Amino acid sequence: MGEGPLYSKAKTIGVSFKLFTNKLNNMELVHYINQNSINIVNFHGAKPFLMHLILKRKLNVPTVAVIHSDFRYDFLNNKVKYFIFTPLSIRGLKSFNNYICVSNNLKKLLEEKKFAGSKAVVNNGIDIKKITVVTSAQDMRNDLKLNQKDFVYVMVARLHPIKNHREVLLAFSKLMLEFQDVKLLLVGDGELRLELEKLIVELKLESKVIMTGNVINPIDYINCSNVSVLASLSEGGAPPLTVLESGIVGKTLIYTEVGDLESILDENSGYKIENQSNENIYEAMKIAYLDVNNLNAKGDNLYSIVVKEFTIEKFWENYFRIYKSILKNK
Repeated sequence: MGEGPLYSKAKTIGVSFKLFTNKLNNMELVHYINQNSINIVNFHGAKPFLMHLILKRKLNVPTVAVIHSDFRYDFLNNKVKYFIFTPLSIRGLKSFNNYICVSNNLKKLLEEKKFAGSKAVVNNGIDIKKITVVTSAQDMRNDLKLNQKDFVYVMVARLHPIKNHREVLLAFSKLMLEFQDVKLLLVGDGELRLELEKLIVELKLESKVIMTGNVINPIDYINCSNVSVLASLSEGGAPPLTVLESGIVGKTLIYTEVGDLESILDENSGYKIENQSNENIYEAMKIAYLDVNNLNAKGDNLYSIVVKEFTIEKFWENYFRIYKSILKNK
């Protein structure tokens, strides 16, 4: 629906696809679905959910909403969009009979908000075969002008309010007063970049914080760090992608209990942040720093969790099982 990253990727990997405009009353889409032996249609995102509300009575096949995030916070970065589009997105979501959620927390949210219809959970999965460390940890540190003995925290996340970068920077500024060999990598880009760059200057962290922008292979940045940081206010996917990527290269992480992490991680695989305030993030950062001798063991435990529970093969199996169930009960 409309050009974008997914469309660009489809053109490069040789899959069969058809591009539609993203207008709401899209009769071209309706005719294509009804006339081409389509069995089931996924809708994902605020606008597609609203589109479904408009088109559902014209579609002759089962539909399913795939929910990757907490729909209450999708437009948190824009007050106008938040107050206009959030209610419309929720109305669209309520028009479905089938839901696939990427975490148990999202499924519980649908139940709390009295959404009717069947609800299933498919956790995130990672394609282990496609994970490759391109640049060694030593070379990566050299490229980033990091000392080989620096204790490096890495945060891989888009620069969005929901990811809580501001509190992480405030926490890191406190940590820096105690330990001189700490560095922070912020991997990702977004609308908060200028605001965060200004905060870095205000906190006098220019020599301690590296903002990389978007990168081709974030695994290289995780691999050259000591520990990952996930301090989000909310996460849709369970577990969040940065948890899977960290685990694959044997790195533990500091985390808030989002994206079902309260039931996935424990003291043997990570460092829990009690809440998302900078004081609590600072405490968790400090504990990880002082626990340097146990970092590898916790990283190994996280690796074991990922390869046992969250592979792409398990992801595929779960989707296929749910699709068959929806088609059986249509």
